[in-house]
Amino acid sequence: MVSAHSVHTWSGSPKPPRRHGKGLVIGAGGVTGLAWSAATLVSLQEVAGWRASEARVLLGTSQGALLVSLLASGIDVDDLRRWYRRELPDGHPLRAKPPARQVVAPVRKRPLPAAPKLTLRGVLQPHRVRPSVALSGLFPAGTMSLDDFLAPLLALTEPGEWLGHPATRVVAVDYDSGERVAFGADGRAGIQQAVRASCSVPGVSPPVTIDGRRYVDGAVYSSTSADLLVGAPVDEIVVLAPMAGATRWQRPRSKGEAVDMVLRRFMQRRLEAEVSALRRAGYQVRVFTPTLADRAAMGTNPLSGRQRIATFEAALRSGPARVAEAMRQESKLAAG
Repeated sequence: MVSAHSVHTWSGSPKPPRRHGKGLVIGAGGVTGLAWSAATLVSLQEVAGWRASEARVLLGTSQGALLVSLLASGIDVDDLRRWYRRELPDGHPLRAKPPARQVVAPVRKRPLPAAPKLTLRGVLQPHRVRPSVALSGLFPAGTMSLDDFLAPLLALTEPGEWLGHPATRVVAVDYDSGERVAFGADGRAGIQQAVRASCSVPGVSPPVTIDGRRYVDGAVYSSTSADLLVGAPVDEIVVLAPMAGATRWQRPRSKGEAVDMVLRRFMQRRLEAEVSALRRAGYQVRVFTPTLADRAAMGTNPLSGRQRIATFEAALRSGPARVAEAMRQESKLAAG
């Protein structure tokens, strides 16, 4: 169910009279999630004949915010494929490097929680602050720069500007109120600020201040926030959720694998609730999540770049079957 504190990105009736075209939602997933999402978009184009650049509405969270912004800036699926195959020429935006590393304050010897009031509010008002959001307030302010990760977007856009594709939304979380925020072409933030905020994992990267308020990764609220597209003027929604996916029970072989299993089950339940809300509103929804083979390639640290190429290739191999299954499942639901 959509929280009363969610920012609704589309005004008017939840069932607008005219719908046409597709919406694209890309969820959180870090460096490996970006590789998996890129390969899934390649398979969608090759198997289903649908180009991500044709999406009328784009919604992204964390790495998904970066990827939808790149698509809205003119990067196409062929560029993504050549990026991971190391075939892009020098000077291509996807090969950009940051001009200067962002300076981040040194870590305290005993780092303090970055948003203790948010955690307290979650305890006192659990109906107003999601537990995952409240928990994020206990992490110290992170110190890792996002400049390398965001370099392609920094090369394609200017500070303070939005995108040529106005129906692009970027999800972050207000680190003081705990509310979910969908930045758009309304002037509250430029695309660089919005994506940086959406990618700022608590405890890893520092919160981003916009108009005097701090924002962090939208994934602490939901890995996809697909329900924010209720009311969007499209008839079909494609959802890529690298951090979700059904899991089979097995004894975890490491602490990292145990954490990954728990997080994926949590994200999967939330994804299912959001997709149900979209389908009740009359949308066709095609959902893509990693297979077990994909997750083996991704590993348990989504922020590690060492697995990005292996993840891309694994997702390319599984892509045709995943696309065919998503098309088949949604056709069954529509017929029923």
